[in-house]
Amino acid sequence: MNPKRNRQALRTAGLFALAMTLVTCGLVVPRKGWSKRWGPLVPHKTFPGDCSLCHVPDRWDKLRDDFSFDHEKETGVALKGAHKKAACLRCHNDFGPVEAYVARGCAGCHQDPHGTQLGGDCTACHTEENWRPVGIVAKHARTRFPLVGRHAVTACSLCHIRAPTGDFRGASKQCAQCHQAALAEAQNPDHRANGWVTNCERCHTPRGWSGAAFDHLFFPLSGGHALTDCSRCHTNGGFDGLTKDCLSCHADDRARAPGHDKFSVMCQQCHNTSRWEDAEVDHSFFPLTAGHALTDCSRCHTNGGFEGLSKDCLSCHADDRARAPNHDKFPTTCQQCHTTTRWKGAVFNHRFPLRGEHNVDCSVCHTTPDTRVFSCFGCHEHSRDRTDKKHREVNGYTYSSAACVQCHPNGEE
Repeated sequence: MNPKRNRQALRTAGLFALAMTLVTCGLVVPRKGWSKRWGPLVPHKTFPGDCSLCHVPDRWDKLRDDFSFDHEKETGVALKGAHKKAACLRCHNDFGPVEAYVARGCAGCHQDPHGTQLGGDCTACHTEENWRPVGIVAKHARTRFPLVGRHAVTACSLCHIRAPTGDFRGASKQCAQCHQAALAEAQNPDHRANGWVTNCERCHTPRGWSGAAFDHLFFPLSGGHALTDCSRCHTNGGFDGLTKDCLSCHADDRARAPGHDKFSVMCQQCHNTSRWEDAEVDHSFFPLTAGHALTDCSRCHTNGGFEGLSKDCLSCHADDRARAPNHDKFPTTCQQCHTTTRWKGAVFNHRFPLRGEHNVDCSVCHTTPDTRVFSCFGCHEHSRDRTDKKHREVNGYTYSSAACVQCHPNGEE
């Protein structure tokens, strides 16, 4: 065999084997067939020579289904959130050593959309899960416009019109800046016609436009005045010049009330805002207690008026006195014996204690209407003889009541 020919054959075989190795491991052909849409080509200089450890046969764009790489164990850097799902080429590419990007933090891979306006610490608002900011409501509380109510769930771009470009500066605090449409729709009442185009917070809260609470302290809206329809009182469409005088709205009510033409026009002296009925009159000049606590004023004020009525009991109770036995001899100051609770059960201040056997009906002793002066013997004449024998000249007294009360001060045995 020709040695020269043999050397040529061996050289050809070696080149073929080398070519086959290059094709199998993909060190030549894939570089020519790499699609740029797959991303930048990863430098494999430090990777193992066995491509099948990671790739499927004849495919550079797909890893094996059972491919697994413990990034934290092998590199010391744990991948979390969205970084754990990202393609390797997003960080490992031919743009330069990945260590250089890691050293720069978030800015190593992510361009700052805020133009450094919000500082370089992206983790102050973002996490590794996604780009959606977190804790913005709490952070916004440290600004000049805390987010409460509906503002806390509103998209940032609705107030920060340059938010899509990452610029959050210059947002106005004025309600009308964002709520022009709502202002135009406010027709009941007409906000523009009344000049209510600023300082919306006087009536509205961030919870919503409806249910506005106007500061009506100069005329508290309580009870029947707590109306939701302003036009019930403000009938001319305006909100200025309305008087606080009750009769400006309730003149007809007063005209229908009996005897009120004699009353003061200060209705609040007796009435409250809950209802016209059950008015509480300051009747302290003649306390209305017990039987006098009447809800129908006309029971006493029979002439339809409320002036000139006497406080004398007989002005109302003359007939009651006439029907009471022997009361024509009694004084007309009925309150000496009676109370406002009832006529019966009168308590009389009797100068002679009515105790024991003496606690009897008045007529037992007062046998005639004019019986006023008594002595013990006036009732106990039948025991004179017995008294004489046992009590003759007791303490120097003879046949007198004064002698009796020495031993019987309460008229008892």
